[in-house]
Amino acid sequence: MPSQLNAQPAQNTHHPVPPTTASEANEPMPMSMSNTVDPDHHSQRSEPLVRAATVRRMAALALAHLTAAMVAVTPAQADEIDLAHADSSEIRAHVNDLVRARASLEDETDRFEAERLELNALVEQANLEFGTVEAQLTRATEAIGTASDDLSSKIESLAQVRTEQAVRYEASERAGERLEVINPMIARLTDRSEQLTVEIERARRALKEAEEREREEAATRSSAPAPESGQAPESASSVVQFAYDQIGKPYGAGKTGPNAYDCSGLVVAAYSRSAALPRSSQAQWNQTEPISRGELAPGDLVFSHGLGHVAIYVGRNQVVHATKPGDTVKIASLDHLPVNGYRRVRD
Repeated sequence: MPSQLNAQPAQNTHHPVPPTTASEANEPMPMSMSNTVDPDHHSQRSEPLVRAATVRRMAALALAHLTAAMVAVTPAQADEIDLAHADSSEIRAHVNDLVRARASLEDETDRFEAERLELNALVEQANLEFGTVEAQLTRATEAIGTASDDLSSKIESLAQVRTEQAVRYEASERAGERLEVINPMIARLTDRSEQLTVEIERARRALKEAEEREREEAATRSSAPAPESGQAPESASSVVQFAYDQIGKPYGAGKTGPNAYDCSGLVVAAYSRSAALPRSSQAQWNQTEPISRGELAPGDLVFSHGLGHVAIYVGRNQVVHATKPGDTVKIASLDHLPVNGYRRVRD
């Protein structure tokens, strides 16, 4: 982020002194001399005219900023996950979401910072040229000095200075009002960006721990002797086939099919012909028999995420499970689950 993010915005203690009225500022001054203007006289007047046109554009810019839709800044968000029980792929995706959210906030903050610098410059320039009586007298003296010697030219030059003062005053007022809006926006965006930085670091530490845990589990399995074939229940083949048939169907909280499932609902439906299993994964854990990893056979249940999730083992180190809201029933590697234990349903 740019260094100016933490800098305090410039404080302007005064605004240009306003003219008596807006109409007076634009009211034509009486002309008592000839209206004939020679080329040199026209050239002398061109510079203040250009300057007035410039500050009118600046006023229009400040007004456009102020009258734009004033929507509340909504900090970018990333979905929350349980870092203690999520697998490395889930945590990695979460880290990427957090990084993208922070980048979005930084882009928005940069945009507001650029606008703040522009508005501060507008206010400071107006204060410099019209903020004090002395500054106004200096501008008036310069206008008279650069005008032609005839009284008409000098009066017209003073009128142009008054017009420019009015325009500068209006632009400065509008810029000040806009600054009152964007300064707290920048503060909120900066605070949220700092919070996301803390969350990113915490998620990265959790990712490193999950990767180390998964490597250790893989090493343990590879060094262990080949397990003997477990004795699956008689209904195991139908359970596995049922699980395969549901792949691709949407996750549905509280659903037990046939069109959508949550994790324990899929287990209840798969075993509906052979066993009456309770509805929640914790209750299913309590009603089934514990087995070891070496005894695992197709049709057995794999519990993870603090017993908050259950999957059906289908063999070849794979499970079928109803994953999470917004996802589907899918097949996955057993290694991707933070397993808490293995259980068997008895006929």
